[in-house]
Amino acid sequence: MFGYAGKILRVDLTRGAIEKQEKPEKLAQAFLGARGLGAALLYKELPPGIDPLSPDNVIIFMMGPATGTPLPACARWEATTKSPLTNMYLCSSVGGFFGAELRFAGYDGVILKGKAEEPTWLSIIDGKAELHDAGELWGLNAEETEIAIQKELKDRRVSVASIGQAGEHLVKFASVQVDLHSLGRGGSLGRGGMGAVMGSKQLKAIAVRGHGRVEVADDEGLMTLTRELIEEMKRNEFAQAFSRWGTPQFVDSVNEGGLFPTRNFQQGTFEGAQRINAKAMREQLVKRDTACHACTIACGKYSVIAEGPYAETFVDGPEYETLWSFGAQCGIDRLDAIAAANMWCDRYGLDTISTGNAIGFAMECFERGLLGEKDVDGLELKFGNHEVIGELVRKIAFREGVGDLLAEGTRIAAKKIGRDAERFAMHVKGLELPAYDPRGAWGMALAFATACRGGCHLKAWTLAVEVFAPKYDRFSIKDKAKLVFDLQNTRAAVDSLGVCVFGTRVIGVEEMIRILAATTGQNLSAEKLLKAGERIYTLERLLAVRDGVSRKDDILPPRLLEETLPEGAAKGVKLTKRELNRMLDEYYTARGWDKKGKPKREKLEELGLPKLLG
Repeated sequence: MFGYAGKILRVDLTRGAIEKQEKPEKLAQAFLGARGLGAALLYKELPPGIDPLSPDNVIIFMMGPATGTPLPACARWEATTKSPLTNMYLCSSVGGFFGAELRFAGYDGVILKGKAEEPTWLSIIDGKAELHDAGELWGLNAEETEIAIQKELKDRRVSVASIGQAGEHLVKFASVQVDLHSLGRGGSLGRGGMGAVMGSKQLKAIAVRGHGRVEVADDEGLMTLTRELIEEMKRNEFAQAFSRWGTPQFVDSVNEGGLFPTRNFQQGTFEGAQRINAKAMREQLVKRDTACHACTIACGKYSVIAEGPYAETFVDGPEYETLWSFGAQCGIDRLDAIAAANMWCDRYGLDTISTGNAIGFAMECFERGLLGEKDVDGLELKFGNHEVIGELVRKIAFREGVGDLLAEGTRIAAKKIGRDAERFAMHVKGLELPAYDPRGAWGMALAFATACRGGCHLKAWTLAVEVFAPKYDRFSIKDKAKLVFDLQNTRAAVDSLGVCVFGTRVIGVEEMIRILAATTGQNLSAEKLLKAGERIYTLERLLAVRDGVSRKDDILPPRLLEETLPEGAAKGVKLTKRELNRMLDEYYTARGWDKKGKPKREKLEELGLPKLLG
């Protein structure tokens, strides 16, 4: 199979057994790779109704056909499992070097199931896979783990995906950190608790290194396309803005647009935004740019704090979402405090979006009197108090005191607190919302409500055409169902090929068609490529439906449907449940789902899912 190593590694941690299996060619072609193929294999491997933290759960690491090639902005890969935070399907994407190294080692993916008797780590070096005792690694943070494994293997270029103490303590939004100590760009399998699933299996880390290459169908065509994309990225203003500023460039625009969630989504503008924006970060923190494998954009920003209360902070970031989650969400305008919180989240293995969101929620509960001083271990949990953030991050990671409550996520924490706390727990389906208030862009409201993994912006980022280069009225439901439908299908294809979303201003549908042809030899039309994206998204909905998700869950927090923003460009604009329901009706019709949000049989047949899934 051109474009693929053709092998998947299957690891049964309960038995300590490792075996190689052939990659299912028909599924790879129908679902493109990475996210799509991971979802298809998860559907076949995962028993319905299982506890996400039980040995029965499965984790699948899957690469796309572009992963490991010289193509710029194509280092992404995907992990899929059942989320302990949402109790439903979870996919999570990351870049760095791990995906390329796994391909060079001779594999397209890894399927992990069961639970090891003792803490374990897995090495995959040039085709050879081994399980190792992780007793001495258990209790270390993710960075320490990575360094220890590289020393043991005597190779600094070994790529490591590891969990920190948060994963070991089964924090529901624990992350898997990838290439945290790398000389290049690292990243996180951040959302939804992938790290907790690894922790429940007593799997501390996976280390990979390979010296092979990805065999492709058309070497010359691939290199021609690579040169063209590199040249275009040098000319493209959007790509160059990412090179200069990274994702922090969005702080000013989103704040000016009135949809920068502030103090737990009580406001849409943050008065301290200019103190935590890209310019301030570049001037005060950034020491160098970092890039994933073969990428020319180099959107990562390695930051250092040498003085003050947060001295000895070293972190690749903060990204836009983290500047928001520990910044505006918590009412904090100190870059040093935000960067330090980011560093410790990475080391402990915590999703920065969910962590900052949960802390902002706790601050509002404290200020409203729903949590007292005894409930929060004597901490002054008020908006703007940067001094409590580091301690809260640590408490969450180790499940100490109030951290044990917040480690469950805002949905469960709000239910435990009671007294109307659920009204301002900012999540969809249990996944904490990211840094965009959908009252200021109604396409994002529908995108959040229908995202395949819960409150996620990445599956249909409508802001590009609602706020940044407006083609749609952002305070209208008109045409939003079709917009979200199209974006979700396109993003499914993007994620499955291994393309980075930051490269999609240059790598569009036509370029993806060329990538697929050069790597695998598949020649798809634009219609068939997007149909594959629709097939993937429909399958992901099937996985969610199997766990009880329906229309009742495609909803936003009450605050967003009942309260208006008090200031800014979105002041006084009200998005109602009635308008959301009208968008849902149009969206379900476009998708071929019934009124409860379940894919109809005829749509499944049209997409070939019954035959493909058996």
